[in-house]
Amino acid sequence: MRISPAFTGYRRVLAVVSVPLLVLSAVSLARADPPGDAGPNPYPSDDLIYATYDRAEPGRFFVPGIYGVFFQSPTGLNCGIWVRGSFGCSGPIPGAPPGASHIAWFNGDKTVHYDPTAAIQYPNVQPPQVLSPGSYVSWNETTCATTMDSSTYCKRGSFRFLITDHGTWLSPWYEPQRW
Repeated sequence: MRISPAFTGYRRVLAVVSVPLLVLSAVSLARADPPGDAGPNPYPSDDLIYATYDRAEPGRFFVPGIYGVFFQSPTGLNCGIWVRGSFGCSGPIPGAPPGASHIAWFNGDKTVHYDPTAAIQYPNVQPPQVLSPGSYVSWNETTCATTMDSSTYCKRGSFRFLITDHGTWLSPWYEPQRW
């Protein structure tokens, strides 16, 4: 079988182009930031919450006619856990983009977010009472807690957020393992 000169030339061009691309790819991979390097972990320890915080009875936070558990944070946020463990808060969210007043994760979402869809899907509920500092409520496999400094922390699996007086942290969709 005879190889045409055009095919041989094509192979040379392919080799000339491919080798530098491989070298550039290897260099860029070597220089990339390591995945999961997210800095210090801002979230309270789940072990600490379950071992030392007071467990609040979910029934205290039911609202007639609404499926879910709803509470007010000590800082005045309206928060809750509802259908299939979805969770969120509404009110002034420190560090949120301008105009954003809701932070939430809805069952099926890839991440916790504050955007117009969070406001549209969020239940319009006035919570019956405050979840006091140093306590937590769990319902539908989701837990929300009020920390000792009155921050609000909610989580379901790897989805979570922490709202403090000076900022808000949302878990990234890939949940880094190194903090």
